[in-house]
Amino acid sequence: MKKLAMIVTRGAYNNLLQACELARIAVASGVQVSILFCDEAAAKLTVDKIKELTFSEAYRGRESKVREMLRERKQNDLAAILREIKEKGDAKFSICRSSMEYFELQVEHLIPELDEVQAAEAFWKEEVAQADHVLTF
Repeated sequence: MKKLAMIVTRGAYNNLLQACELARIAVASGVQVSILFCDEAAAKLTVDKIKELTFSEAYRGRESKVREMLRERKQNDLAAILREIKEKGDAKFSICRSSMEYFELQVEHLIPELDEVQAAEAFWKEEVAQADHVLTF
């Protein structure tokens, strides 16, 4: 089985969505996917922040229109998208231990779709070093 490792650091919703869309396509194709969410992306994976649809600078002035488009396409619920990815194939979602410390995140406030808290070094050894492809967002 082919393996894809992804490292997601930017926390804008459009970035998180693009990473998840590629992961969804990969698992549907039979690829094993592992994602490590770090930095700003990790900070968005709490029950309080997951529903915020904040966009990168390129979307300035278009946020309302894009939010409506995402709602119509049912792409406005990141937690549901993560669940769908897991339902369609072999996917593992990790959050970076250091990022949790930087943002003072507590495990009990994280979304349940995450599988583990992992050190970046461990992700490198277990996922990146074994991957056929590595993507960063």
